[in-house]
Amino acid sequence: MKFKIYIIAFFVLFFLSACVKQENYLIENINFDNYKAVNIDASDLIIDQLYISNIEHPYIDHLVKQDLIFLISNWAEARIKPLEVNNSGVVIVVINIASIKAFSLKNNVKIQDIFRSNAAINIEMNLDITINLLDKNGNKTSYLDLKVFKSQELGDNISLLEKDYIIQEMTKSLIKDFDSLAINKLKEVFYKSLLPN
Repeated sequence: MKFKIYIIAFFVLFFLSACVKQENYLIENINFDNYKAVNIDASDLIIDQLYISNIEHPYIDHLVKQDLIFLISNWAEARIKPLEVNNSGVVIVVINIASIKAFSLKNNVKIQDIFRSNAAINIEMNLDITINLLDKNGNKTSYLDLKVFKSQELGDNISLLEKDYIIQEMTKSLIKDFDSLAINKLKEVFYKSLLPN
């Protein structure tokens, strides 16, 4: 009888310890609610999406919770505020590239299996954004070319949920780097057209 109690206790402790060791990979949406807008002397903001999402290997834009096109569009609306004072032109945010790619690190794994198996992969995120300031005649008065890249190798011993979580954290980091670069460059290049908040 004592032996059965020890076995039951052992299995209960084993089960509880397995539950405790599991990580909680909470994937939260990225938003720009707390970001302060930069006021620019212009009549309007236009977002021009040149980059078209691709669903073929090695692109995984369509598999992530929030793709980079969506995030850059939201970023532009939150961070760039046109206020017409002297310039009735426009600010145009051009999305040249906003890709997320996954490359298998093993030759025998198909890319479509990445989110169905624990295959080792390398994730690459690439942003190429141009911000143009045009005058009322459509002439370019200022512009910025912004490029941000991130890459991370994900081992084959992590769960699919952990992969999703790491990709989301990479995206947060990429957007944070992009925001810092973009705001600094806007202040440097567009300084004649910036307005006080």
